[in-house]
Amino acid sequence: MSKYCLGLDIGYSNLKMVMGEVGGRPKEIILPAGAGPASKMPTSMSFGEDNPAIHVLLDDEAWAAGVPANYLENWERDLHADYPKTNNYRALFYAALLRTGRDVIDTLVTGLPVDQYLQFERRDSLAEALCGHHRVSAKRSVEVKRVEVLPQPVGAYMHLVSTSEPDLIEVMEEGLVVVLDPGYFSVDWVAMQGGTLRKGSSGTSTKAMSVVLEEAARLVIEDRGDGACTKEKIENALRSNKDYVLAFGDRVLISEYVSRAIATVAPQAMTLMRQSMRGDVQGADVVLLTGGGGGAYADAARELFPKSRVVVPKNPVLANAQGFYFYGS
Repeated sequence: MSKYCLGLDIGYSNLKMVMGEVGGRPKEIILPAGAGPASKMPTSMSFGEDNPAIHVLLDDEAWAAGVPANYLENWERDLHADYPKTNNYRALFYAALLRTGRDVIDTLVTGLPVDQYLQFERRDSLAEALCGHHRVSAKRSVEVKRVEVLPQPVGAYMHLVSTSEPDLIEVMEEGLVVVLDPGYFSVDWVAMQGGTLRKGSSGTSTKAMSVVLEEAARLVIEDRGDGACTKEKIENALRSNKDYVLAFGDRVLISEYVSRAIATVAPQAMTLMRQSMRGDVQGADVVLLTGGGGGAYADAARELFPKSRVVVPKNPVLANAQGFYFYGS
């Protein structure tokens, strides 16, 4: 009997899933990571044929998941290190289980920020919470038989190993690979050598995309006045591949503001990374950028690693989930 694997990356901004029967062609899905009680959804979003939300059940309460965070009325998103213990996270997990269309998941692979992964109690707690039987809706239950938790950026490393040309794979097998994962809440990095994690040269910073978007929104407000922009406006525009936000009815191009914000924030994360990695930073053979800010942090990475081979996956947002699936299958 064939086995079913789910590579799951539950982020603060996006929910990423790569899933399918082992040996087949997996299905890939990216959804916004907004979740909250269904009562917090606008009426037009909660009912009708165009409803984008996935409806799940949390302790007998109806929740909506997979929508932009700012769609929810009078509801704050979770932006803290205990995110995996929140109802928001659990709602997104249930939404992912529903989207598989399966009653049984043989293997689920997911990740934690590096600093949390290195805390055994956090890693074990998450694996225990995700494993077992889950009542995801009034008439649906899904069983997850086995759970593996990896350091978040290792997913992208696994994806690169599974998709690269032989010459790059050979370099990765023998050399030092630094994986940089700028997500919405945190920037994570790991150093891999010979397929093993160098714990002393891995870490986490909170100088992530949420800080970049806050700074970009501040710059727009500086030019356009109070109320002109929010970080959620810019986040939704980038997710939708729009090059503008509306500010008092005018279209404001955001590329300049985002670039200026990255130029301010990214070097701060890179400084922390340099301090964490000590001597290793000079000898990286490959630098892999992944996550929602993978492309955005590329220039800063090239400055820090001028002699290294810098690689940005075709779809950096999905790369961790793709690697999780590869690891599990």
